[in-house]
Amino acid sequence: MTPAERFKLVGGDVMGTFPIKRLGIPAVHFTDASAGIRKNKNYYYDKTTAFPCPQLLAATWDTTMAYQYSRAIGEECRASGIHFLLGPGMNIMRNSLCGRNFEYVGEDPYLAGQIIASYVRGLQSIGTAATLKHFAGNETDFRRRLSNSIISDRALHEIYLQPFKQGVDAGAKAVMTSYNLVNGEWAAQNKHLVTDILKDQFGFKGLVMTDWNSVWNGEKFIQSGVDLEMPTGLAMQRDSSKIFGSKRIDQMAKEILRTCIYAGFYDKNYRDSSLINNWDERAKIAYQTNLEGIVLLKNKGILPIDPTTVKGKILVAGNNAMRKELAGGGSAHVHGYDNKTYLEMVKETFGEDNVNYVEDPSTKDLRSASKIILFCGFPEKGKDAESEGRDRPFVLPDNDLITKAVSLNKNAIVCLQTGGPVQMEWEDQPAAIIQAFYGGQTGSSALMDILTGKANPSGKLPYTFEKRFADSPAAGYDQITSEKLKRVPDDEILPERLANVFTNDKDTARFYTYDDTYSEGIFVGYRWYDKKGLDVRFPFGYGLSYTTYAYDSLNVNKKGDNVVVSFDVKNTGKRAGDEIAQVYVTDKKCSVERPLKELKGFKRISLAPGETKKVELTLKPDAFKFWDESTKHWKLEPGVFNIKVGASSRDIRLNEDVTL
Repeated sequence: MTPAERFKLVGGDVMGTFPIKRLGIPAVHFTDASAGIRKNKNYYYDKTTAFPCPQLLAATWDTTMAYQYSRAIGEECRASGIHFLLGPGMNIMRNSLCGRNFEYVGEDPYLAGQIIASYVRGLQSIGTAATLKHFAGNETDFRRRLSNSIISDRALHEIYLQPFKQGVDAGAKAVMTSYNLVNGEWAAQNKHLVTDILKDQFGFKGLVMTDWNSVWNGEKFIQSGVDLEMPTGLAMQRDSSKIFGSKRIDQMAKEILRTCIYAGFYDKNYRDSSLINNWDERAKIAYQTNLEGIVLLKNKGILPIDPTTVKGKILVAGNNAMRKELAGGGSAHVHGYDNKTYLEMVKETFGEDNVNYVEDPSTKDLRSASKIILFCGFPEKGKDAESEGRDRPFVLPDNDLITKAVSLNKNAIVCLQTGGPVQMEWEDQPAAIIQAFYGGQTGSSALMDILTGKANPSGKLPYTFEKRFADSPAAGYDQITSEKLKRVPDDEILPERLANVFTNDKDTARFYTYDDTYSEGIFVGYRWYDKKGLDVRFPFGYGLSYTTYAYDSLNVNKKGDNVVVSFDVKNTGKRAGDEIAQVYVTDKKCSVERPLKELKGFKRISLAPGETKKVELTLKPDAFKFWDESTKHWKLEPGVFNIKVGASSRDIRLNEDVTL
């Protein structure tokens, strides 16, 4: 390859790499995103399957489901000759206002890591490469290219990097850096983050690419360890006089070629169009994911509803009742096919004559309805939408409607379509509350089957529902003003063309960064609420069912370097169902402060009425370690650990000590 060809290869071609036709090196194609394929020029067909959002996938707590889900997405990629899926996303839900939380997999690094590892294995089992994103510290989307995530070394390793490490260990072929700065340097220019941690410490051998237009300084960038500047290498072009023909550019080109050769992406038969025909099976996987992940938050006995016994009109309202595409916005938005609105499915389920839809119901409408079903979330478009490039408010646009409806009718059911917690001062009043997330093309049908009892709800929250955003470890973030922004140094100001692209802002005077300090350290999510003794709306790991479960017979035994935890779970109700049992570890005495409990194991169990199953989980030494900042290594201090088994982080049923 000539120096010009090598330079072109490492700069990207909008949604892939440049072909080097002279040498017979074909283009490699990329596509968004984690919940299916967002169509672009690389996709051959007229439709793609819209799967539930990854946050809902995490709510299944089902690694087998995660494998099937991603393998199904991989089929559509491979059928169209797409090589890299630009996902999965795995940034930790530290800040419940982050507009991309629905794309990620919750607040806990262990749960996220297990789901991500299975996602990577499933996707790559079909030949499509997974791209772990966004590396790292991308827990906000407010002025996302200009936020400086200040994170301690311990918090980075114990919380924010763990899902990436699990994805790397699962064999992911690509990693995408994030927009933000990490401890004062943009992630794509951060040699410590990319080379020292990702490549040297984690042993990652694949392709590292940037997020789109996330580089300021081309000279710094090529020394970071990243291999590909997307989408078109603008920062490298700016600094081409300093870097063109350099050994580092050569090494970047080699890494791209090596990964693509290893993955078989230059093989003429990579595209397998026969895979596209499996539409029905992929839709079934999307539907089953919804059934397993939708979370029942509250039920005063109104659910399940038998459609044959409904008397009087059911009133349907809410800003998401008529929403056709149940997906968040931005690069994660997948259109799907055969989409049905919630209103359409309510009419199909209960009969059109029994349903009354009112966009803005009056007091009379609300009082006279036999039942009310509200479908409430954020708008599909606009400033309050849940999407990349913005963060969303804590208060629902429909909050006044919900407050009014639940105060006037005791049979009101609230179904939420959100990517995280919202203000719920009305929580005690509804007859039922369901977190439906963004369910994709099968979301409305799956929710109806749960409302009517055809399916038993079994999802559990992958994050904490705080009562007030002021209780959150990210509290104060929503008060960032221009006074808190820092002017970018003059020597970092880019030429206007690149600067406008980089910041998505035509006003070059607004090149400011701001510090987002993770002052809570490792105490994020339930770790924070436990440490502070704060009451929460719904705890991490929480979810109701139409049946009940009992836990018994805990045994904790050392076996070599491992600890084996076994216990019984019994279905004590009258319906078959799935329970998600969770194992937490408490270090009772340590030289550093540790959380009151940390998730270190879980198991999803299917149980018939009256059935008991023994669950056995093995905790390896890593389950008991912490990151020692003085030695820069993981450390296990001998001592007494308490093993907790429960139905959620705040519903511990059994516990027993073990000495290591």
